[in-house]
Amino acid sequence: MVADLARVPAPADGKDRLAPGSISVGGDGTVTSPLEPSAAADRDRPVPAHKLHLRTLGHASAVLYRDGEAPLLATDPWLIGSVYWRSWWLQNYPNAEEIDWLARSASIYVTHEHPDHFHMPTIRRLGRAPAYLFPALAERGYLDYMRQRGYRAEIVAPLRWRAIAEGISILSIPVWCDDSLLLVDTPTALILNLNDAKPLPPVVAAIRRAADRIGKPRVLLCSYSPASLVNSFHDETGIVPLKPARHYVDYVCRLCDTLAADFYMPFASQAVFRRDDSCWANRYRTTYQHLQQYWQSHARLLPPYTILDLVNFSYRSTPREQYRPIAPARLAALTAERAAAEQAAEISAADITKLQGKLNAFRWLFWLIYRRGFAFLLGERHLKYDALRGRLFDVEAAGGGCGDFVVSVPKLTMKEAVRNNHVSDLGITMFVRVRLLRRLDPRKIYALFVLFQFDDYGHLRNIASLLRWVRLGIRYTLPLRLPVPRS
Repeated sequence: MVADLARVPAPADGKDRLAPGSISVGGDGTVTSPLEPSAAADRDRPVPAHKLHLRTLGHASAVLYRDGEAPLLATDPWLIGSVYWRSWWLQNYPNAEEIDWLARSASIYVTHEHPDHFHMPTIRRLGRAPAYLFPALAERGYLDYMRQRGYRAEIVAPLRWRAIAEGISILSIPVWCDDSLLLVDTPTALILNLNDAKPLPPVVAAIRRAADRIGKPRVLLCSYSPASLVNSFHDETGIVPLKPARHYVDYVCRLCDTLAADFYMPFASQAVFRRDDSCWANRYRTTYQHLQQYWQSHARLLPPYTILDLVNFSYRSTPREQYRPIAPARLAALTAERAAAEQAAEISAADITKLQGKLNAFRWLFWLIYRRGFAFLLGERHLKYDALRGRLFDVEAAGGGCGDFVVSVPKLTMKEAVRNNHVSDLGITMFVRVRLLRRLDPRKIYALFVLFQFDDYGHLRNIASLLRWVRLGIRYTLPLRLPVPRS
């Protein structure tokens, strides 16, 4: 670990928090930033006997802890192995000692059930000692799943502050897209964990109002790199990108300034793609170097994998040359094993029937949007979907073209996605590609996977499920007034 210069930018209220020349570097390389006397009086809050720190690990794990103690809170555990069918791997893996330390966490909050946030191999490694906390989403199958396996799992009441330690409270904010945000109030700072949820403007505005009333320095954590099909479209000329890296940096900068954040911690974007058919996507990642290049916010940009002192706001970060990636030999063995399994798999009639059923949930909408139909390439086999007839059929056997576009999916991945009822996850893998066969706005195809998510999460199971999702989406968006924690 190395220490980086840490300063607090001008806060939203315009008051200086640091005296000029007050930053010092100790003999061990630690940076300290003491408060000036007037600011300290203005923010007359008790300093804990053991200072609080916020640390980022893995991909989207934020860890709150006191010096020399087990974590009070950790989030979204993906700390070992891979996700999305051996495609996503961590840039920097924690060591065994760090994982053992995390296993002693009092609470672990899971924002949503995507495997890069709710990773069961990691949870099995962490064990049953922590309390696993979940948001109050419309569908809560994850709760029964955890309890049936012997874990202490509970729902966090939405929009209510919950004390987790002396002077520390959390607020869970479910959002419409089966995700959640987490606010953490500490004696000296307010942590805003937006992971990769991208909340709607009314929700962001509500958070800003609450943060203004709380009146503490703000630390924002959110994703900054695409995790979707956004760069997976191609035609005869090559890739058809939807958004450049600058777009994602500008989004984070606007979010920082809208929330009047004092610090931004790069978060939920620390994955790299290592399958032979997904490594191309690394060229289209938004990186920390892009953040540095295009940063325009008043918030202080911190490096990835940082430990932030929540009292004096000094920090330490892991330099890139000290990252711990997966061992090359193990990576090669595991990805080769998966590639062989993909090649050996066969698509059965039952697989086709299940996929057809998923598509038929939106049959008439698809007929309106994709009048010529579209196809899936599964291995060497093209299956075209005819929305008018509600059928998937073999293109080679029936003749005719593939329609507007072709979605290429490895055979075993499709079988598992259909069997596990998580077809929308295909859009996150980076190895599922879409070949455009005519001029078509790629966003219309992107919508295909958004619609799959509604069905995957059970919102279309019946009218009651749909109305519950709509009601909660409205409740957690408009009008939204967030409470402030009790002092």
